[in-house]
Amino acid sequence: MSLSINTNIAATRASQYLASNHQNLQKSLDRLSSGKRITGPADDAGGLAVSMKLEHSINGLKGIANGISNGVSLLQVQDGVLQSVADMVTRIGELKSMYDDVSKSSTDQALYDNELQDLGAQITQIVTNTKLNDVVLIDVAGSADAKVVQLDTSGSNTMTITDANFLGGAGMAKLVL
Repeated sequence: MSLSINTNIAATRASQYLASNHQNLQKSLDRLSSGKRITGPADDAGGLAVSMKLEHSINGLKGIANGISNGVSLLQVQDGVLQSVADMVTRIGELKSMYDDVSKSSTDQALYDNELQDLGAQITQIVTNTKLNDVVLIDVAGSADAKVVQLDTSGSNTMTITDANFLGGAGMAKLVL
């Protein structure tokens, strides 16, 4: 019994080239659709490692940029709060001038005093309650780096700002209105 094997060498070779070309076409389409030269570790292992390292660095820098942006937002809100307080302090100075006017009656002076009390309460509320994402913007709780704002409404017309870190821990600034 004889065994006969019929092979078509040309057809086998054409099939091999067709499969290789199909694989190369698929790789080219993957690269075109992803926009990257390296789509898998087999393309360029060293280049892929460098690419992954750069992507990690870029993502880290994006996180840092977001943190800086959030910090700027916090400072802008804090600046707005302090500007509101500054406007109220300016109004307190105006009230002091009007209160000291000799042509004002005791009723007028009582109205000025009421507004002064209201402004003092507003300043205290703004300074103690303003938060951004549960972050206290101005710390008046007495921590080591707190700035304590006190408005004296007893008649001396002063606002005292105490900073625990200023002048070696004895820092104080007084604004006389």
